[in-house]
Amino acid sequence: MLDRIALNFAQLPQSHYTEAILALPNTEETSGEVDKDYIELKAVLSKILDAMQPGGRVSIGRANEQIAKEAILAGFLVETDNQQVPLDAVVMYVND
Repeated sequence: MLDRIALNFAQLPQSHYTEAILALPNTEETSGEVDKDYIELKAVLSKILDAMQPGGRVSIGRANEQIAKEAILAGFLVETDNQQVPLDAVVMYVND
């Protein structure tokens, strides 16, 4: 779906979602396709942010530090297992 959002084939409604999850099949985690998925994610972060309600969360798997930085640049607050952010913010949750 990320590729269709990036190419404007699919539109996300504004301020609609409270939670979004980037779920990757186990086959992608072992085959090296994860980096490709994260590149697509980087291209649509601002669109995902616009689609999230205040207090919404986007959960992603094992994101690297670069994805966390890109999320911050797109306007997300990044939360890990050890760090909490205000509940009224739009958060991208990164599993450590």
